[in-house]
Amino acid sequence: MKTWLACMLSGLLFATPLAWAGVEIRQEPVQFAKGASAATLTGKIKGDQIVAYRLHARAGQSMVASFKPSNRSAYFNILPPASDEAIFVGSTSGNRFKARLPADGEYTIRVYLMRNAARRHETARYTLEVGLAGGGQTAAAAADTSPAAGAPFDRTLELQGIRFHVTSANEGSLNTLRIIPAGLEIDNSPIVKTINGTVSGAAVADLNGDGSPEIYVYVTSAGSGSHGSLVAYAANRRKSLSPITLPPVTQDKAASKGYMGHDAFAVVERVLVQRFPVYRDGDTNARPTGGIRQLQYKLVPGEAGWMLKVDRMVEY
Repeated sequence: MKTWLACMLSGLLFATPLAWAGVEIRQEPVQFAKGASAATLTGKIKGDQIVAYRLHARAGQSMVASFKPSNRSAYFNILPPASDEAIFVGSTSGNRFKARLPADGEYTIRVYLMRNAARRHETARYTLEVGLAGGGQTAAAAADTSPAAGAPFDRTLELQGIRFHVTSANEGSLNTLRIIPAGLEIDNSPIVKTINGTVSGAAVADLNGDGSPEIYVYVTSAGSGSHGSLVAYAANRRKSLSPITLPPVTQDKAASKGYMGHDAFAVVERVLVQRFPVYRDGDTNARPTGGIRQLQYKLVPGEAGWMLKVDRMVEY
């Protein structure tokens, strides 16, 4: 199974695009030339202008989008069919997206300027390259976040002046995860943990808006189930780190109905999102038929640190 949303990272309160409500969005269909599976789009935006490129795709197809703006404050988001909740937020994930798509329908690629640049009426010229490939994959394949076999994970993430260097060899079923913080006022000691599986992604965010960031590391277990888990820490007033607890899906009767793994995690807008395929009675592990369930978590104080609590559950 291939990576689905390993690149998917968070949008933050201070770093989100201008709110869409009340803003005119120019709609543009994406059409490939006959026999082609990719297109190169060019455009220009100014201030709060937004361009929404619409593209029809099938579940399991791989979408690749590469964005080259003249203004560093210009980004793009990707929205799934019939939803305003982005599966990719460029302001924290960068200018390239590559993933297997979870559902059939019309996807939207929104190009915009960040709030501060929009208020200054800045201009951005851009080139957006979009392509589709493959198809016919199961929902489990579309929701899997496992990295390529044997690919090590090595990424440095930074927010609010605090950095996290996250590494894992990703070899075999057991691995050593290292999180090395920098910029904390008191304790920058490395965190070293043995994990059951491989690191499939990581994000830095400030979900509770307290001015101190958190680090979220996504782990995918070995085996056909590819169950997801989370290793996360919050900076305490920018001084040291405390663990963040995510209760297992199996502890929630409603959320766990039809759950058999193949999780995908992401931080989107100030919530942690967990997505997975839903299995009906009689489904095989490789062919779920119940669609996709999405759990949205908010970060709240716990008894001995922080915990993620389900705030909303949706299915599509």
